[in-house]
Amino acid sequence: MNLDGRLGMIAENIPRCSILADIGTDHAFIPIYAVVASLCEKAVAADVRPGPLMTARKNIIKHGLESRIETRLGNGLEPISEPECDVTVIAGMGGPLIRRILAESSEKAKKCRLLLLQPNNAPEALRKWLYENGFSIIGEDLAEDSGKLYCLIKAKWTGIYENHDDFDCYIGRKLLESDDPLIIPYLMKKLGELGTIIDGRSKADPGKPRRVGYDTYMDSKTCMEIRDRLLDYLDGK
Repeated sequence: MNLDGRLGMIAENIPRCSILADIGTDHAFIPIYAVVASLCEKAVAADVRPGPLMTARKNIIKHGLESRIETRLGNGLEPISEPECDVTVIAGMGGPLIRRILAESSEKAKKCRLLLLQPNNAPEALRKWLYENGFSIIGEDLAEDSGKLYCLIKAKWTGIYENHDDFDCYIGRKLLESDDPLIIPYLMKKLGELGTIIDGRSKADPGKPRRVGYDTYMDSKTCMEIRDRLLDYLDGK
């Protein structure tokens, strides 16, 4: 099975492991790829919805992998036992939802050797939670899929509680430190987002915190500070 785009980026970052858990598995493409490529001994494909899980099961059977990939119905990390917390993928959902999944099963999340997290919106909400709850972001990668840019956040529990400012959380410090070929298009996209937010704010009450992304709140001053720092960074490239 060949995967490209955002799924390909996840696949490329799966280390060899005993168990791969794919949360919100949908079609089970990631577990199937990992087992066929001998990246894991076995995998768990979990989803909160019966429909996608049925589709996942059909794909697993199609590839003859019923003995190595188990499907489980459940919310977040609930279907995964603590001994199965090895490499865990959570993708295809918003940053706030991934954050909630980790928060609701934080002890299991801490036991994971590696978390591969791919938010499709509001990654700043996820980054902030990780930093403030003892999870270190060890790297980030970018991928383009159907004209949209996706970031993959690689994290693990270290017990180190980090204090990062709004700029680091909104832009992604590890992305700025990388040489990812998509970094400039990504930063231009973030700059455009900030411009839209700032331009859309009410002039009557510019200091009032407003919604950014899906549940991240920053006042106009903070948005402008992030924009200006980003412009300075781009000027130096």
